[in-house]
Parts: sequence; C-alpha cells; structure tokens
Amino acid sequence: MTILIVEGAAKVYRREGNIAVSDKEGNAEEASIPDLELVVVIGERVFVTSSALITLISNGIPVVFVSGRLDVYGVLYDVVEVGLTNIREVQYSCFSNSYCRARYAKSIVFSKIRGLYNTLRYEYKYYKDLMKDYDDVRIKLLEVMESVEKASDIDELRALEALGSKYFWNVAVNLIPGDYGFTGREPRKGDVINSAIDFLYAILYGIVTKAIVSNGLDPFCGLIHTSRSGRISLTYDLSELFKPIVVHSVIQESRVAKLKTFRGSRLLKPKTIETLTKHLYYRLSKETEKIYKRKSIWQLPIRETNKFKETIMRRTEYKPYIYDPTS
Repeated sequence: MTILIVEGAAKVYRREGNIAVSDKEGNAEEASIPDLELVVVIGERVFVTSSALITLISNGIPVVFVSGRLDVYGVLYDVVEVGLTNIREVQYSCFSNSYCRARYAKSIVFSKIRGLYNTLRYEYKYYKDLMKDYDDVRIKLLEVMESVEKASDIDELRALEALGSKYFWNVAVNLIPGDYGFTGREPRKGDVINSAIDFLYAILYGIVTKAIVSNGLDPFCGLIHTSRSGRISLTYDLSELFKPIVVHSVIQESRVAKLKTFRGSRLLKPKTIETLTKHLYYRLSKETEKIYKRKSIWQLPIRETNKFKETIMRRTEYKPYIYDPTS
C-alpha cells in the first residue's frame, strides 16, 4: 500500500487506470489505484487534472492539500460516504450539549496525555541519561490525567491538554539530537523538527478525515477544537488520539536519519518527507496489526472512529485507543 506525496512543479494525471506524476523535466512515475491509500499535495505548483481527482475520489482515496507552510488547505473525499443523516443529528445534538460534549472530550484528552506518558516510559528504558527530569514530569503527567478525569468543562480540558503537552516536551526536547537546535514544540515555527511534526500531522488529518466521513460523522463539528466555517474540528479532535504516534515517529527518526529542510524554508526535503512518511506508515500499521491483526493505516482510525460514533449514538462511555509502545 502507498501514500503518494507530490510537491514542487509537478503534474498529477490519470494514465491507463493508474495515477501518474510527472516533474518539470518530464520524468514520470505511476502508482496503481488498488495500492494507493492517500494522496498529499504540497504547495501551489502542483497541477492535478480533473480526471485524476475523479479517479481518486471515486475509488475512496482522499486527497489532502497542504500549503508550503504545511497548513492543511483542505481534504477531498467521496461525498457519497457521508452516511445516514440521523448519525449527524445525534452528533449535533450531543456536541451542542455542554455535559455531553465534555464527557466525550475528556476521553480524547486523557488518551493523548496517556499516550505521551507511555512514550516517555518507553524512551526512558533506553535513554534515561537524557531524561534527568523524568521522575518529576512523570508524576506531573499522572496528576494531569487525574485532573482530566475530574474535569467537567471544555475550557478546563483544553488547559489540561496544553499543560500535559508542555510537561511532555520539557523532557522530550532532550531526546532530539542537539544539532537540530530544537527548543520545544511550536507549530509553524520553521525548524526541521517542528516542520516534521507539522507535516505528519497534515497526513494524519487526511487519514482521520477519511475515517470520520466513512462513519457518517461531520468532520466540521467538533468537541474540543472550536467549530468555525471551513475548519475540520472533529478531525483535529480525533487526531489527538494518534498524535503521540506522530511525535514518537519524529523523535525516533531524528536520531537515525538526518532530517532536513530547504535553507530559509519550512519545506522539508524530499528524502526527509519519504523517511517520515515511511515511519508513520510503519507505526500506524504496527499499531493496527497489534489490535486488529491487519497491516493497514486505515483500520485503526476507521474502527476507532466507528467506536466513537457508536458510543455517542448510545450515550455510553467512550474508552478510546491509547498509544502504548511499551506493550
């Protein structure tokens, strides 16, 4: 299975049932439709033909458009997959109720903080010399998770999520080799580590949006992230479950590969994009295989979103997926 990343001056078109990509020199590569799982278009110099878009969307392959600054412009998917309207009616009803909204947001925030906590536990086994504040941060993260379970307000949950992430990066920053000059997580900052995380988040948003739409939910109506016109708020919410996988992927690759951006730019070099994408694919596939005995980047997000949908439909407790590389 393949994730197709297209950037620079390139053309994407259909050729005899395959999707082809050619560069400005005329060099072309092809990807088989059955093997494609996601297409990511980076920057404003990529030309995509309507025949390619129709072929991709009609075959259930989402297309994610990302700016050169690694912001997500949008996600194209098959509108036929939106499902029954009663699913969205239940979603709108729940998310407009402050109690219901906080109830399910709490599970998502807890999952992310626990996933980050588990990541530090795993890294501590091999890199304890780099994690001198580990014990203090571990206790603080446990306290944050305890507070999350007691929280009853969305604003409080947002603050706790931010606090837990801050504690995590206080230690995790030392797991990144010093020659990157990484000082902490700051979206769109421009350094290679933050750019790598931004890039993989963009891919993750495409995968999660596909999972949400496949389950009949509205990706624009969210719990934690404020809903506004054009913002895929639920995508951002449910992506929190899988963000520890992305963060761990970048941490590990920073030690074994030389991640690079173009000088004076946030745009990652092609080899870095390839390296990061392969690692995320490997991690998602491994997590899916661990739980569902299948190697796929789709099964885990789709089944997790289905579980989320079923719990809000029945108003039952949501027990989310939690990333745990130690298991």
